[in-house]
Amino acid sequence: MRTRSALAGLGLTATFMAAAALPAAAASSYITHPGVTGELELAGRILVDDTACDDDSVYAQWKTYGGQVQKITNTSGCRAGASAGNVPMGKGTDIYWRVCVDKSWPTSDSCSAWKVDRLWWP
Repeated sequence: MRTRSALAGLGLTATFMAAAALPAAAASSYITHPGVTGELELAGRILVDDTACDDDSVYAQWKTYGGQVQKITNTSGCRAGASAGNVPMGKGTDIYWRVCVDKSWPTSDSCSAWKVDRLWWP
């Protein structure tokens, strides 16, 4: 492969060559769970939208590796729009996040699995 030979001739590592072949990152990442949808804009903003017409509020949780869990809550109701919060982390930070429906006691909250995404912007 001519490009690989040219990169190798410049002394570039195989890791760099593999990274150069990766596609550009998407602008947002999404999680859908019954009753709630979340969006992590990879520039560092989280939006959470209540998609059910019940009396349960919805929220998103996020953290960095080894960090404290943070929470953004949307209490606006059914399809009333998303609440947004900023993730104050730098480019290249891995964010672990999930979305949840806040169920009334004694029922436990219903949450998606944790997802990891890397913050990235041009």
